[in-house]
Amino acid sequence: MTTIIHLLWIILPIAGTFLFYKFKPKTYESLLLHKKEARELAVQFIKRYSGIDVSDWDFYAMYWYDRNTVNMLHHLGLLNKVRHILYHWGLVESWRIRFVRENRSVIIGINSNGEITFYTANLSKKEMAKHKGAFSSPEQLKKELAVSDNGLWAASQFTGAGRKEEDLENIETYWYIAESQPVRMKITVEIHNGQIFYIGSEQEILTEDIETAVKKEQMESTLNMTGVLASCLAVIAAIIILINLRQNAGITASILLGAVLFFCNIITIKEDIQLSIVNTYDSRLSIKTVYALGILSAILAGLATGFVVYICSLAGHSLSNVLQIAFFDNAVWQFFVGLSVGIGCLGFFSAIFSWLEEKNWLRISPELSNRTIYLSGFTFKQGLSIGLQSSIAEETVYRLLIIPTIWWLSGNWALAIIISSILWAIMHQGTGFHPRWIRWIQLVVFGIILGFFFIQFGFLSSLTIHFIYNFILVMKPLWDYTFQKKLKASETFKQPSV
Repeated sequence: MTTIIHLLWIILPIAGTFLFYKFKPKTYESLLLHKKEARELAVQFIKRYSGIDVSDWDFYAMYWYDRNTVNMLHHLGLLNKVRHILYHWGLVESWRIRFVRENRSVIIGINSNGEITFYTANLSKKEMAKHKGAFSSPEQLKKELAVSDNGLWAASQFTGAGRKEEDLENIETYWYIAESQPVRMKITVEIHNGQIFYIGSEQEILTEDIETAVKKEQMESTLNMTGVLASCLAVIAAIIILINLRQNAGITASILLGAVLFFCNIITIKEDIQLSIVNTYDSRLSIKTVYALGILSAILAGLATGFVVYICSLAGHSLSNVLQIAFFDNAVWQFFVGLSVGIGCLGFFSAIFSWLEEKNWLRISPELSNRTIYLSGFTFKQGLSIGLQSSIAEETVYRLLIIPTIWWLSGNWALAIIISSILWAIMHQGTGFHPRWIRWIQLVVFGIILGFFFIQFGFLSSLTIHFIYNFILVMKPLWDYTFQKKLKASETFKQPSV
């Protein structure tokens, strides 16, 4: 009998791997420009249209896409119809690049066509005035910025111009509109003495059903708060349990889990700071100050999440001892079972999702779900951090703490698993899945599986299942993207010179 069970744990991951490979999540080939190419285009644009050479300035870049517009289109069922427009207009697959030097800053957006779609120059107008304007009219500017026939600027139409006074200087403004049903983009270009210092846009979705999408957006924002609320309630419950139980078990293991969460926040400090510089840099601060504040924020966030995991695991471990649920006991066997079930679940749910999509009963947005190539802006280190943080934090609260607590109070372990699974599913927004209730059902089923293996085998088994599942889904797009880049580089290298 034991041999048959061991054989089952070997067959399960093999079957899961086969199913995942056959029904692997759909992704789209990334058209994202190479970072070096995007940087060169940015340097050329800034020098030509603002008169500033930023080639030796500090350089920061991040992948960018307009999540709000993509999410709205997804809820309205229009995303597949207009996805090509999003590419060409720079609403997905774009770079945001910031150049910094002393108290000066320039941020620029470049789409997959190599077109400039966003620009803000925090520069002295006196410094810019040393350079003569590079264009003479709105139409000439549009023509120069249009890189391809199907790009943003080729689709835009000049709609008017105006003047305003700012800091005793006259600012000339050009307005353009690009429209392709149901998406409209209003573009504003601000110019001083022939130099561009601002390009911005505002997106609209032209449909009568927009109110439906707005309500769904509001629902997602509300659900987004449940994770924070759950953490607060979990800490309070854990403290009450520790006071009433009057026994602490597994202090060392709890410290270890908290330390891992702290470590996950620390290992991505550099990437997180660089993203914050691109997004929200204030040129009144030095880069050293930004780094110092970023490191301090990461340490505080790491301590906060580490404390939540520590206190919840301490209470959950103590209750688990009372209910005779294993923690890290027989760790090798728990890990092996978790690895097997995690891969099996990955293949099984991939097959189910693929079948539902084929029947048109489910629509999944690669741009919004964790199945997407659009995570290509991430690094492998960030993928590891995300996988560890989500699995440890969620398993500690929803399995290790909530299941023993409900079981202890009700005397029914099945009820404890079901309630914890429902709470865990509600905590997830279901973003990128329509209708989202199918995603929530899948999460409830997955939560029941995690809860069952937590009770039957121990905490490490459910933790491993959750981590393997999340880690592979997050890392797959990164592996695909890296492979694509290497393949393109290899093909370029093999091409004979002319």
